[in-house]
Amino acid sequence: MLLDVTIRDGGYVNGHSWTTAQASQVVAACSAAGVPYSEVGYLRPERQQVDGDEAPSASCPPAYLEKLREAAAGAELVVMAHAKDAMPQSVARLADFGVGMVRMPTRPDQVARLAPYAEAVHGAGMAFAVNLIRVSELTERAVAEAAQAAEKLSVDIFYLADSNGSLLPEDVTRLWGPVRENVGAVLGFHLHDGISMGFANALAAMQQGFTYIDASLSGMGKGGGNLPLELIAAYLRSRSGREFKVTPLIETAAELLKPWKGNQILAQCEAMVGGMLDLNMDELAELNGAGARNVLTILDGASASQ
Repeated sequence: MLLDVTIRDGGYVNGHSWTTAQASQVVAACSAAGVPYSEVGYLRPERQQVDGDEAPSASCPPAYLEKLREAAAGAELVVMAHAKDAMPQSVARLADFGVGMVRMPTRPDQVARLAPYAEAVHGAGMAFAVNLIRVSELTERAVAEAAQAAEKLSVDIFYLADSNGSLLPEDVTRLWGPVRENVGAVLGFHLHDGISMGFANALAAMQQGFTYIDASLSGMGKGGGNLPLELIAAYLRSRSGREFKVTPLIETAAELLKPWKGNQILAQCEAMVGGMLDLNMDELAELNGAGARNVLTILDGASASQ
């Protein structure tokens, strides 16, 4: 399962200045691409009157969520909430506006304190996920204890977050054991790309059995950025037969993210598609000569895992 974090994590890059129209564009692109989950911001009820118009993803006011529900077209909206920012009853009300999953970040010693939130979210019919942050700083024992505490909450998804972007694939493999042994929930991984290992770590996570993988358009996110959504979607389509559409992601990234990511998105995506389909320079030049969009759309036109 791919979960898009462009709006929430990308908000660290642009000061959460997405307009509702821009956020809707991201959600619609993910829906068109077959990405089933879009995380659309942080719940901060006390900030909604202040940030609601200028930075709606920073607080997720009801009108903002209603607009995104219209754009989602069947995809599921996800909201992140910190316990310090919202009471359980406020989190539960997210279900009224089309939110299907709530994720709560936490340190190991704080997992048990999320019990009222888990109960409220489940009572409202939403999925509840715990994101264990900064796992690169934790011992295997601390990770195992956090997983045990999450199991007592009956979490639906237990996430490990490489918040510092410092893990290597062998670290992902090493952390799998203490997690899987202590929690029966579905597992997820949130990746950052500080040392350019996001994609390799995603492959390692999926090989181990992590089901949910976070990514963002063009890797937009705090620090070294996130795993690029178009890259992992292209990989899963071309190498694993998953029916993702990559073109909506590439076109939206190139159009929407230019102020923060520059003019190189299309060129980078051309190289990515060429690599996924094992195209040489002559073949890429021929495709470009036949039309500017040919390289970008050929992956979607090819049979999955051809």
